[in-house]
This record gives sequence, structure tokens and C-alpha cells, in this order.
Amino acid sequence: MKKQWSLIGILVLVLVIVIFSWLNVQPVTVNFGFSQVTMPLVVILVISLLLGVILAVLFSMTTILQQKQELKQVKSKLESNQAMRRADKNIKQEIKHDTKTEEK
Repeated sequence: MKKQWSLIGILVLVLVIVIFSWLNVQPVTVNFGFSQVTMPLVVILVISLLLGVILAVLFSMTTILQQKQELKQVKSKLESNQAMRRADKNIKQEIKHDTKTEEK
């Protein structure tokens, strides 16, 4: 049932996009300062959307990579901390064992 609702949602979204595209076919001139481009409004909107998505992905990837690096460092510190605690526990057990053997 969940897949059917997803499919219906996707179909509605595609329908809205098609209607939006059909309503925005008039040519528009965009001035970049050094040149002018004339193309349908829907093409300009799609290009702008894609550029925005690409920029958002690039910026989020830098954040994700920084977080992965920090996670590696924290894991490394955790492993060394755990190793130190195990070594400390082993030393305490040895001291406890040695004191028991000396008492006998």
C-alpha cells in the first residue's frame, strides 16, 4: 500500500511539473552583463534549479567530509582510551594476584 501512495504522489508531482512547464513556454531574455540569452522560461527555471542543487550538494559534501574526518579522530581516541583501560585493568588484576600470593 505504501508503494501505491508513493506512485500516486510521484504521478501528481510529474503532472504538476508538466502543467507548470506548459504554462511557462514564453521566451525570456536573460542579461549576464557580457551577453544575452533568449530561451523559454521553463528552461531557465530548470537550469537555475539544477545549478542550485549542484551548489547545495557541493557545500553539503564539504561538511560531510569534515564530519567523517572528525568521526575518524574520535573513534581513534576512543580505541586508544579503551586500550588504556584494558591495560589498566590487567595491571590491577596482576597486582591483586601478586598481593594474594604474597599473603600465602
